[in-house]
Amino acid sequence: MKYIVEKKIFISVGDPSGDIHASRLMKEILNINPDVKFVGIGGKEMEKLNFKSLVPLEKISVVGFWEVAKRYSYFKKLLEDSKTFIKNEKVDLFLPVDYPGFNLRLANYVKSIKIPVIYYIAPQLWAWGKTRTEKLKNSVDKLLVAFPFEEEFFNNDNINATFVGHPLLDDPVFKEKEYERDTKLIALLPGSRVQEVKTHLELFIKVIKESRKTTNLKFGIAKSSNVPIECFDEILKIDGVELWDNSKELMQKAKVGIIKTGTSNLEAALCNLPFIMIYQTSFITYNLGKYLINLDYISLINILQNKPIIPELIQSDANYKNLTNELLSLYNDEEKITNILSEYSKIREKLGKYSASKMSAKIITEQLDK
Repeated sequence: MKYIVEKKIFISVGDPSGDIHASRLMKEILNINPDVKFVGIGGKEMEKLNFKSLVPLEKISVVGFWEVAKRYSYFKKLLEDSKTFIKNEKVDLFLPVDYPGFNLRLANYVKSIKIPVIYYIAPQLWAWGKTRTEKLKNSVDKLLVAFPFEEEFFNNDNINATFVGHPLLDDPVFKEKEYERDTKLIALLPGSRVQEVKTHLELFIKVIKESRKTTNLKFGIAKSSNVPIECFDEILKIDGVELWDNSKELMQKAKVGIIKTGTSNLEAALCNLPFIMIYQTSFITYNLGKYLINLDYISLINILQNKPIIPELIQSDANYKNLTNELLSLYNDEEKITNILSEYSKIREKLGKYSASKMSAKIITEQLDK
């Protein structure tokens, strides 16, 4: 089919993982309809496809209620600027990718001016209770969900949802295979945002020093491309600590790891890396989260299996003594490692065999044709 009329999609992401998923989706859409033009908010991977972001991604990549609240005026202005841009540029479709705090507000406006909204990687409202689904119902035309249970969850509330598979599986690096492990190497993943990296590196330095009292383990630190190298100066002064630019390679090489909560937990499972999850945030964010979040677990691994597969150390429990004890316990327990790997296989099966990007691109271009 030959496309004549250029279609314009406003796409919005809020963190580096969203940037990667969005860029793969953009490529698949362009394979079907090369006349689509993308505008909006994105990062470096999207920019490789001639995308120009309204703002640098690192300026909006923050986590936590309090951390966002401190920059309320900035986000409010960005929201208003985005609304004006969408209206003036005559956008044909709004495509939010995850990042619900900002994207849901923008989606609500976009729907009000009769522009279709297809949400890729749905907001995890199952963690926040059903009362929030009502707002979503009025803000989207279609949800493209990454977990199989989400389809039923949203459809039960009369929200049009389709399970497309998890976008991580579109990355060939996550194909199931055996990895050659360095049995002395521990993977440390502090996060992809400067604020969380600084917090977690202080903790990691203490863990390394404590573990060195009884072991000669090596440590690899994953560095996200949007975190300045200077943030790692102190931890790199320690012998046996190495910086890794490729977090996936590190997770495929190490024996066990310590990983902050988030998508990286699922990446670790797909790399067959047993790990301990940590979560540290501000006092205000933590207590608001306890009040609002309706889950028994924080890690996606434990949520998907509905049982404690990997240890979770949260807030004050995520101190260097507890973390060192958990790390050495996991490192030395081959039976526990085997059990974790068995659960990882079950998780991989749940995530489906679809290509999330290809399936989603087909749905999105069909909407554009209408």
